[in-house]
Amino acid sequence: MSKALEARAAALAPHFKSGFLPRELTIFQFEFAEGESFYLEINDGGFSFVPGYHLEPTILLTISNHETCWGLLDGSIDGMQAFMEGRYRADGNIVLSQLLLYLFKSNDPTIAYEIQY
Repeated sequence: MSKALEARAAALAPHFKSGFLPRELTIFQFEFAEGESFYLEINDGGFSFVPGYHLEPTILLTISNHETCWGLLDGSIDGMQAFMEGRYRADGNIVLSQLLLYLFKSNDPTIAYEIQY
């Protein structure tokens, strides 16, 4: 695994919801307009990011760039808004693409809002 993917995996690991997906093995292939492709393999209650392409991914996600991908995974980018803006597309099991948006999302109950006067 590359150092960049290793660092992202370490940041997401505390928020990983083991057993959240309805399948034992799930492969999310990420393809980008800008940047190198990688895939996320979820198996046996763990996960890993792997550079390149998987021969038989469960679902293919086409995303505008890496920052959008990481924002979707950590929950800092709203998935519906990104989809409506054309920043990502899913081909395959659409239900899994929606579950992916919550797989690493923090359980932190912090609420952020802006007060306008």
